[in-house]
Amino acid sequence: MKPKNYKIMRFARDILLIEIETTGNNPEKDFVLQISAILLDKDNLLEKDNFSTYVKHAFSQSTNDRIIQTLGITKEVWMNSPNQREVIQYFNSRFPYNVTISTHNIANVLFLKEMYKQLRIPYEFDYHIIDIWTLAHVFFARQNLKKIPTAETLATYFKLPLGREHNTADKSKLLAELFRKLLNQSNY
Repeated sequence: MKPKNYKIMRFARDILLIEIETTGNNPEKDFVLQISAILLDKDNLLEKDNFSTYVKHAFSQSTNDRIIQTLGITKEVWMNSPNQREVIQYFNSRFPYNVTISTHNIANVLFLKEMYKQLRIPYEFDYHIIDIWTLAHVFFARQNLKKIPTAETLATYFKLPLGREHNTADKSKLLAELFRKLLNQSNY
């Protein structure tokens, strides 16, 4: 079923939109705290599958307390979260390698690659990436709008709710909707 008001845009592969929350900006030193992904159908951009989980690490109690507070979750949720190996194994079982990854931040891909590297699991996703903010820059330029594409400016422009801060499940849903709207209204 096609979403109302969307043109059908066909891609060569399904789109795997990823969003990652981390402890910092360096994939080699910082840790992934939460990862979410939405698989969009290549023919109609409808959601085929989704995935979201926190990633528990062996942090000190004070670090765990800060993470729980930042993520806005309970200690029980955090402590019952899977570890990095379990997350990547499950991620691999859910999503095939023959997809095109899309994200709003190349660091998300770098963190995902680093997770695979640390676990000595081959990262076999295609190196081509659809950058949502690049699409948004082109969209704003074509609209003659002097705005910098951020989640806030795009959500405001398209009248979409932002969702909870530091929650990758909410962010990935927003990004999927922004991706559809940008493609629909840009005549790519």
